[in-house]
Amino acid sequence: MARKKKTEEQTEVITDGRKPSGPALQAVDAAVGAAPTVADVVRNTTETWRKSETRSQEIETLQKRVQALRDRQGRTTEIAALRKRLASEIEKAEAKGGDVRRQVTDQLIGQARKARERVEPVYRDRFEPVVKERVEPIYRDRVEPTVKKVRERI
Repeated sequence: MARKKKTEEQTEVITDGRKPSGPALQAVDAAVGAAPTVADVVRNTTETWRKSETRSQEIETLQKRVQALRDRQGRTTEIAALRKRLASEIEKAEAKGGDVRRQVTDQLIGQARKARERVEPVYRDRFEPVVKERVEPIYRDRVEPTVKKVRERI
């Protein structure tokens, strides 16, 4: 649960001044974190099944779980354990999703800065002289006198 607060605190304000709500961040973080979490589980499972000693241990564990599911008392215990495991996996995915979201955000900000650094000199060299040459005289000759006349009337 502490991870959720960390995610919310590190989220920066969006351009219009609003912050996303906590549940919205949790939903995004869980969805974003699900893929890396599943990839880790698949990687670990394949490693387990490739080795003969861990494979036999896994088979024994699965057989015990199946036996527990066949028994009424064992079934409720197993379901409770699975619910706890699901909750912990969702929390892991949420934490990982927050990390991934922040990394992607940082990468995008870095790319935007680089693009801005490339574009601003071109803008200064090409666009500003055109504005000074063509737009400012029109503004000075047409717009400013009109604004001055309107102010005098008011």
